[in-house]
Order: sequence, then C-alpha cells, then structure tokens
Amino acid sequence: MTIDKIYIARHGYRMNWLPPPHPPNPTGIDSDPPLAPHGVEQAKELAKHIKSFPSEDQPQFILSSPFYRCVETGEPISEALNIPIVLERGVGEWYKVGRGIIPEPADYDRLKSFFGHLSNEKEWHRDETVGVIPSLQGETEDDIFQRCKLFWSKFIPIFEEKYPHVKNILIISHAATKIALGMSLMGFKDVFQYIDDNNTLLRAAACSLDKYVRNDDKWEIEVNGDCSFLTDGEEMNWNFHNGFEAGSDEDIKARQLEAENERKELEQAKNLDQADTEDFYVTIDLPQFGKVNEKIKPSSTFQITNINDDNPLMKLSNPLHEESENRQMSVLNDQIYKLEWSQLVGTDLIVDENGEVIGKVKDHLNWVANAKFTEKRQDLKYERNKNNTDATGFFNSIQQRLNQGVIDVDEMEVDTPSESDK
Repeated sequence: MTIDKIYIARHGYRMNWLPPPHPPNPTGIDSDPPLAPHGVEQAKELAKHIKSFPSEDQPQFILSSPFYRCVETGEPISEALNIPIVLERGVGEWYKVGRGIIPEPADYDRLKSFFGHLSNEKEWHRDETVGVIPSLQGETEDDIFQRCKLFWSKFIPIFEEKYPHVKNILIISHAATKIALGMSLMGFKDVFQYIDDNNTLLRAAACSLDKYVRNDDKWEIEVNGDCSFLTDGEEMNWNFHNGFEAGSDEDIKARQLEAENERKELEQAKNLDQADTEDFYVTIDLPQFGKVNEKIKPSSTFQITNINDDNPLMKLSNPLHEESENRQMSVLNDQIYKLEWSQLVGTDLIVDENGEVIGKVKDHLNWVANAKFTEKRQDLKYERNKNNTDATGFFNSIQQRLNQGVIDVDEMEVDTPSESDK
C-alpha cells in the first residue's frame, strides 16, 4: 500500500511574536519558543478541524519538527486522533547562512518532560530513520529546497516499507519548510515559483493546513494554506519573497512597521471623515429641448470638473427615461457644456421625495451658449457634430488635462450643435 494523502501544517502563533518581555524557552534552546496562548488555541482549533474529517481522510501518522512550537501544535491533534507524534529532523526549521546562532532542536528525552503523546527513538529515530538533517551552518533558499527534495526521495520508500497500512500522514513544520516540502513534492524547481497560471503562491500562515493527494506518480495540491477553521483566520502568512526568515525579529519588525503605517493611514482617513463639512447645493441650467417639465432619469450619470473653477465643465449621460417621448432631449446625452456661476435672486429650496426640505440653494450654474474649447499647447480643435461618436473620450481627455493644468477653460473652444442638429 502507498501513501495517498499528505497533510502539512505550520505551527501556531509563537510566543516571541508577542511584545516583550518573553518567558524563557522551555527547552533552554535558543530560538525555540513555545506557542503564545493564542497559538495554543489555534492548535486546538486545528485538531478539531482534522478530527472532523471523514475517517478515511484522517491522518494515521504524525511527524513533527523537533522544535518545541511544532510538537506543541501537534499535541492536541495527537490526543484527538489517539496517535503518537514522532520527531523528524528532515522537516526542521530553515535558518539562513550567516545567522549568528543556528540551534539544534531537542530530542525525545528532553521533550517527553513537556509532552505526553511523543513516541520514541525505537519507533522513529529523530536523526537516523531518514537521515536528512539541516546544515548547522545555515541554508540558502536552494539548500532548503534540495533538502526537502532529498527528504521525500528517502522518506516515502522508507515509510511505505515500515508502515504499509498507513495511507494518510500529517507533517507539522515551519513556514519555509512547509513551502519547500510542498514545492519539491509537486515537482517544481525552486521555492519561488507560482503553482498555477494565476500567480498563486503556497500559503504558510500560522496553523495553516495544506493537503496533497497522489495522482499516479504525481502529487497535486487540493488545499493551500487553509485557515478557515481558525477563529481569527489567516495570520502571519509568509513566503520566500519576504526576504526575512519566517518569524524572525526582522520579520516581526517589518510586520510591525507595516501595521503602524496602516494604522496611520486609517487614522488619517478617520480624521478626514470627522473634518467639518457641509452639504453644498447648486442648481444648473441645461439647454432646453422640447417639454419644459421633462424629468431626467435618476440613474443618469452626471459629471462635472472642479466646482472651484469659474467655468467648470459638465456632461450628462443617459438622461432619458425609456418611456420618454421627448427624443429631442437626447441631444444632451454625452455632450460637454461650459458653465458659469451666477447668484440667485432669493433662495431655492431642495426637497426630497417626501416633500421634506433638505437644503437651500443660493448658487447657480448657467450653461454658456456657443462656448468654444481650444487646447493651450496644441493648435487643435474639436468640432462636435452629429457624426462624432467619441464625446466620452474627449470629455475624459479634457478633464485629465484640466487637472494637469495643460489647458484652461478660457482658452478652449467647442462648437455647439446648430438648430438643424437639434
């Protein structure tokens, strides 16, 4: 019998991801922190999720990186499934070349004082059963990929011979190793590649879960970094494009800086929302065609340039109701008009559909008949006539150039339709 399903999980939220001070590492080993209380809860949620699988899909064997946080993540899963955890150096943490201290993880004897669901070296030797051990001088990105590729080539035949009845296994590892294991298992060339045409990367958030299934001689991913079962969803996702070791001090500082920048942006947006504002109502005269009481469709699109200008431009699109008999008004559609400000004599009242007064109007915009628009920098002229169908693009061009200061309203001209055009 062969392995059919491989689940790979990342450990839960680490204690050193919280603000200091941090408690001493239980094992006394450098860079071997426990889970934060939040990470402990994540591990329980992961265990509950895995236990909910149909019996034929549940893991029958658990391998864990020997680092404390991984074994701690596996403990509630081991308890839920009633199977022990074995330690495996081949799926251990990735440390970059040149790192000050590259720790060697604890063994069964040291970890048994903390965890009651560990197996033993006779069942599965941490270093010798597979014999793939991360370099204590550190690894490059290609090194960890090659390490995981070598691990699979040795692990699968050894495991299938040793446990021919086991079809589903769970590996609990670290972000970088989780990605390298997945990419090498699927036959990719490195840890940086996308896994599909949609530029998808393997996801490696805290306590996320991948699922790989065997299809003849190939392995395919069915679940990529699932966190749907976690109360707080995806947290601390990482990939090799980040540039830092996953969960390192540099990684945490970069995340904190990003979070602080996001907080400042939200605060600025909040301050803008709370700034003193007032509603400004204005009436606009449009060229009159046909019936005086013709209503413009509420879903029409109205565009206007900067209302602080002396002569803003406006355009009205799709103004007519479907049932309107006044087709003469269609000449307004998508046409550009120059406006000018005037002061109303008295005050107009704005009412809503229920007749309630919602505002007062003292300012008024009149359309300027026979206005002409001419480019400031180029001696070009746009003549609008009944054969021209590019009014929308022209209006967008004018608006963009007004914003850039390329043209002024006073220095532009546009021909308006003649009576025969109307």
